[in-house]
Amino acid sequence: MNSERTAQLQVALASYDLRELRVQKRYLQEQGTAIVCTCFCSGEKLLAQLRQGVRYDAVVLCSELTDLSAEQFVRQLYQLKERPTLLVQSHGRSSGTALQKLREGCYCVEGTELKRLLWQLYRMPGRQNRQLEQRCSQLYAAWGIPQGDVNAGYLSYAVGIACSTSQKLAIRKEILQAVSEQFDTSVAAVESGIRRMVDQLEEIPTPAWLAFKADTRLGSGKPTTGKLIYAVRDVVLRQKSKAAPPTRP
Repeated sequence: MNSERTAQLQVALASYDLRELRVQKRYLQEQGTAIVCTCFCSGEKLLAQLRQGVRYDAVVLCSELTDLSAEQFVRQLYQLKERPTLLVQSHGRSSGTALQKLREGCYCVEGTELKRLLWQLYRMPGRQNRQLEQRCSQLYAAWGIPQGDVNAGYLSYAVGIACSTSQKLAIRKEILQAVSEQFDTSVAAVESGIRRMVDQLEEIPTPAWLAFKADTRLGSGKPTTGKLIYAVRDVVLRQKSKAAPPTRP
């Protein structure tokens, strides 16, 4: 398994309905390269792979399976010592929230909102791309930001979300909201933290910070939170592209 694949979120989609699986897979994977889906109609086949050590970050139980009921599948899944996070689609039977915890490692997701399903999958703790974090840390170090700075952590997580899709995301409602949930704080605290980081950089600007602003065309003034997130995203994606090995003809 190469490093690019391990940086992605590996998702097993499970349902007896092949059409439903195709729709879910197409939608999730069209949103960006961060999610890779494998489809299963058989619960026993999926469980066999998990027992053999095949790694999935999440299992999405869309409906009943061809050989197991949802209850039977969940019961057997929880007999495994190591198991992925389980997302059960509610199909309108939830309490109205996009993500409801049912038990440890098991959540009920509103099945009619595929975009929310995508974001709940990508927001799961521990899914940050380590290479992306390293590139961000190197960039911040050149700017003079110390390692472990919490505000830099907010920015890195926001950049990771922006990297997950080619679509333009709402800064507060989609990006900063996800960051606040990950760090168990408010959207205002996240935005304020990133702004304080910018203020610190602007107070005594390093040559690397000025060069970054010039390279990304941020201008001479203080960049907005949204512009900074997408400017950092563009730089780390450019670095990733340069570091990628050439493809074989």
